[in-house]
Amino acid sequence: MKLVLIVFNFIYDEAVRAMIEQLKIPGFTEVEQVVGTGESGKRLGTHIFPGHDTMLFTVLPEEQVAPLLAEIARFKQGLADRAKRPGGIKVFVLPVEQMV
Repeated sequence: MKLVLIVFNFIYDEAVRAMIEQLKIPGFTEVEQVVGTGESGKRLGTHIFPGHDTMLFTVLPEEQVAPLLAEIARFKQGLADRAKRPGGIKVFVLPVEQMV
């Protein structure tokens, strides 16, 4: 099992949820209004650094991870092609040692 953690600009909420639904991901947890800094700059929810991110995580069998990563890579490439800017979404995959 793997924990897949996705951090993305809140403006992509609907697109990411559509991906999750399309891939029939059985469940997820979403944390709204996450702030921080990264490759696309600072998003601190302030006047100086406006905006925020959303964090979504799910635990999946290994065979479901690759299709999700591929779909997110396609989405991220589309952002780079259209917006001509990096960032907007990051994915981290971690091992799950135990789940109760």
